[in-house]
Amino acid sequence: MKRLISGILLAALLVSLLPMTALAGTGYAMVTNTNRLNIRSGPGMENAIIGSIPRGEWVEVFGNDGSWVYGRTVKTSITGYFSAGFLKIAGMGSGGVGSVVVVNNPNPSSFLNLRQSPSYAAPVLAIFYNGATGTVLGQTNGWYHVEISGMQGYFRQEFLKLSGGMGSVGTATVYSKNGGSVNLRSGPLLGNNVIGAGSVGTVVTVYLKGSEYWYISMAGTYGFMMSSFLTGGSGGGSGSNPYPNPPIVIPGTTNAIVTNVGKNLNLREQPNTGSRVLGSYPGKTAIQILSQGSVWSRVRVPLSGKTGYMMTRYLTLYGLPVTPTLRVRHHDGTYVNLRTQPSYKGGITVRVPHNSTVTVLIAGGTWAQVKYKNLTGYMMTSFLK
Repeated sequence: MKRLISGILLAALLVSLLPMTALAGTGYAMVTNTNRLNIRSGPGMENAIIGSIPRGEWVEVFGNDGSWVYGRTVKTSITGYFSAGFLKIAGMGSGGVGSVVVVNNPNPSSFLNLRQSPSYAAPVLAIFYNGATGTVLGQTNGWYHVEISGMQGYFRQEFLKLSGGMGSVGTATVYSKNGGSVNLRSGPLLGNNVIGAGSVGTVVTVYLKGSEYWYISMAGTYGFMMSSFLTGGSGGGSGSNPYPNPPIVIPGTTNAIVTNVGKNLNLREQPNTGSRVLGSYPGKTAIQILSQGSVWSRVRVPLSGKTGYMMTRYLTLYGLPVTPTLRVRHHDGTYVNLRTQPSYKGGITVRVPHNSTVTVLIAGGTWAQVKYKNLTGYMMTSFLK
């Protein structure tokens, strides 16, 4: 007990040395991504552990020091430092820890590198296009330390903009056995002020789901409501996100996503709609195009590891040409036959000279359907570069 008290006193001493602007009251945060989070006496792994808090519990946030949050546990009142990477912060903004940032590159067709450390020389962990959203974990010398698509890394500050609010995880409906209204509170504790009340059947937007309290918005007011009075509603009170974060696009691994048109896109065994369906994937699913065609592309789905064909018009491409073209290459420098079928048994439509350009319509493993001038036919992919 003496050790715990001395640790808390040390934390208090450290706090007194920090700039007051970093310690203004800023809201609450929920423990996530770990079963139990250590509380430390100072902002760093080298500092003593003075307690812990389980997943889904809430922390009252006083401020931050880099990637560390200074605060107090709501249930047990332990004050100390928490690693921001294991917290989801409600109701913060102005670029501080917990703020939502959006990739905002002046060139919409360019991407932004997520780097391993705050330096242009640091390795690139992934690339993101405009509209991708992340959560701020800290700031350092013009770099934001962020969490995005399940990863942590660093973005240059000038290529980001602050979002107007957090991303929701769905909706829920207010419920009570006796039919009475349910209080919306300013914090995740019965002692917090009541700032509103929802009648049975009221649909609310859910942002964070704690073990006992959820952070929600109701009729434009943000606050906390006990989860026992909320049940699944449109968008999935179970936690499904109706507006998922733009997918991660990793160099050399993924170069397209399934376009979000409100229905799933089939992965087929062969490039035709009568072929066997190998899988069905929703909008925003990351895709690796192995060989691009303007009609059908041969792809791999990293999510499942399956390989097959998808219709190209339902894919959003990154770093690939709008019209895929290839050069005809013959080892003797002569010509390659354009055939009527994807087989040596197919008739020869025309002899295409070495180094000619063809447009790929249907990408394939051994054969591809291509267009040469105004003629359409098939060529072996080994002759296309």
